[in-house]
Amino acid sequence: MTHYKIRFWQSFLLITCLAFFTLSFRPALSQSKQDIENIQKVIRLQIEAMRKDNWEEAFKYASLDIQRSFGNAKTFQNMVLAKYRIVYQPRLISFKQVKLIKGTTVQEVYMIDSKGKSAMAMYFMRKDKNRDWRINGVQLFLSKKLNV
Repeated sequence: MTHYKIRFWQSFLLITCLAFFTLSFRPALSQSKQDIENIQKVIRLQIEAMRKDNWEEAFKYASLDIQRSFGNAKTFQNMVLAKYRIVYQPRLISFKQVKLIKGTTVQEVYMIDSKGKSAMAMYFMRKDKNRDWRINGVQLFLSKKLNV
């Protein structure tokens, strides 16, 4: 291959990769203002239920797949307390962007717990058969501890 053909293909691959990455993490423009409000309400209600140690209530905001995976509220509680403690009783929550990642609606929520530990929680959302939003998973990205 000539030098120009190699450069062309390198440029083509670079542009393709950048386009894929950009499109995979774009804001969820397809979500209406009402959808975003409902998504945030579901997350807020689940956090409030956990704050009150009402795990049956918290469990009902999980998607059917999550409910099937854990089976009951007690198993769900054990998992949250073991792996996602910051979402159990955060001192502060701040809703950030709603994004569409590979076709899934994701709500970013910044959280700080009572000890100053902070994280960005990515709530993966799904509509159930009644078209209500449910939480289909959470991924945490822990930050450095804040002195607060």
